Amino acid sequence: MSLAVIGHPFALLLVFVHWYLAGWTVDAEIIERFWNIEQVDFSIGGLFSRKAIGVNGQWPIPGIDATLGDTLLIHVTNKLDEPTSLHSHGLYQNGTNYYDGAVMATECGIPPNGTFTYRLQLRQIGSYWIHSHFKSQTADGLRTWLVIKDPQEVYKYDEEIVVTLEDWFREPAEVLLKQMDSPDPHIRFKPIVPYGIIGGECANRKRIRFEPGKTYRLRLINIGASFEFHFSMEGHELRVIEVDGVMVKERLTHGVTLGAGQRASVLVTALNSTQYNYAFHADMFTDLMQMPRYNPLNFTGTVEYSSKAPTRHVRNSKWKTTVHDLDLEPLSNEPPLEPNRFITLDAYSGVFDDQTFRHSFNNVTYMTPQVPSLLSAMTTGDNAQLSETYGRQTNAYVLRHMEVVQLTINNHDYYSHPFHLHGHVFQVIEMGSIRDNERMMKESMDVPVKRDTVVVRGGHYAIVRFRADNPGVWLFHCHIDFHIQLGLQMVFVEAPEVMQTWTDMPEMYRENCIAQGIKTTGNAFGGIGIEGGVADLNPSPYPDQFESYDPPEGWKLISYILQGNSDDVDSIVSAKLLESA
Repeated sequence: MSLAVIGHPFALLLVFVHWYLAGWTVDAEIIERFWNIEQVDFSIGGLFSRKAIGVNGQWPIPGIDATLGDTLLIHVTNKLDEPTSLHSHGLYQNGTNYYDGAVMATECGIPPNGTFTYRLQLRQIGSYWIHSHFKSQTADGLRTWLVIKDPQEVYKYDEEIVVTLEDWFREPAEVLLKQMDSPDPHIRFKPIVPYGIIGGECANRKRIRFEPGKTYRLRLINIGASFEFHFSMEGHELRVIEVDGVMVKERLTHGVTLGAGQRASVLVTALNSTQYNYAFHADMFTDLMQMPRYNPLNFTGTVEYSSKAPTRHVRNSKWKTTVHDLDLEPLSNEPPLEPNRFITLDAYSGVFDDQTFRHSFNNVTYMTPQVPSLLSAMTTGDNAQLSETYGRQTNAYVLRHMEVVQLTINNHDYYSHPFHLHGHVFQVIEMGSIRDNERMMKESMDVPVKRDTVVVRGGHYAIVRFRADNPGVWLFHCHIDFHIQLGLQMVFVEAPEVMQTWTDMPEMYRENCIAQGIKTTGNAFGGIGIEGGVADLNPSPYPDQFESYDPPEGWKLISYILQGNSDDVDSIVSAKLLESA
């Protein structure tokens, strides 16, 4: 749980006590990385080549290992021809909201040839990742993993292996986005088939090397742009011990499902023989935009005990099973929070009156303000308490410091959305169907699991709770990169009166705004108060109408549009298969 240092006199003391007990004061390090963010050439196993956004002429971008209490400095020089940023996915950024990297929410972005240093105080343990939060640069490769180790690890294991699960497209994200926002369903639903890669290698060629008898911690991190992965290992059991940076009570499973942005650590004990190698599966579920014949896309690598051993296949029906969020319990044993603020978000998609296909929360599709919302919160005085200050199209909700928010998320689309909250983890309280004919609901354990990203299936809902204990401007959005660009995000403005006391914002922060001609004071339009400025924004789209799609009927509609055959409809293998297994 994040600690709100400002407003809680004992919170900082507790942090230092934890540091002392964990040995931080002795072993803490300053880790520095100098990143030139630039276009590089990348070939995926000789299958095809394309440009990727890499660092220092390299892709994939090297990951970062750190330890609790370390300080990570990433010195960025932007060599692209457009702005960029870095978001450290899952880090609370308590008191340092301006390092969150969300362009036009918490910063102006780093302009071409500009520089910026992200100073990250690593006060959490677990598996995280770093990616751009500008346009769809994540889909084009600006992403890597971040691991923060606990010097007093609860679970024992011999070695750990980071397994990054990624989707990779032949075309740049800009090309794909134009297809996806088309009002013409013939264009919008045209299949886009990605490749599955792990650590820059084609997943079908990836080898995970085991030594007999050793116990391994596999850090599974979905750093892809859009799609969900189901990971399993033939002949081996997985024991889940962490999700999204939260340590949980050990849970036995045969597979783990991760939406975009989600992470999990599993313990796997190697077999006691080198006689055989075994297959592992990183199957990609593509209910987002593909026809059923592509769902799932099966990628199979090798668990290697010996380079000379044959591969033994022991696949059975159990490989499909996955651990459910609501069956996990955190080690913290925190009971369910008692909410005093209730917010409902209805997620829809459809063709808007500007003839583009967009996504929305409560019929509002997100559009960036002309002033970063953080700066609006810091410079508008009492008006910072009013949601209108941040502009209608940011869909801002202002939260009181320390109130407990219950957020109900209704997904009216026929495909899944992995919803991510910046600056917090939330308790997952309940999940179920919003369709009258299904009547399905599942509640959490007595001690609900905490995550920062939750997958809500098409036609389903989730109820989550979090405490507004981290003053700042925090995005809440679908982590499908293309859905972010199509408007499926909103913003929580948390305790603006506390943000207005901050005085240590780095000088280069405002310099990057000025270099791009972006205002650094005022409301969403750079004005005073909440009046005027609306005409200065781009035309605000509004929905013609929205309908809730029933998943099978949705697939029949798409199959009909694309003149698919009956086999497409009858052979649906969607992520719901895992949900019901």
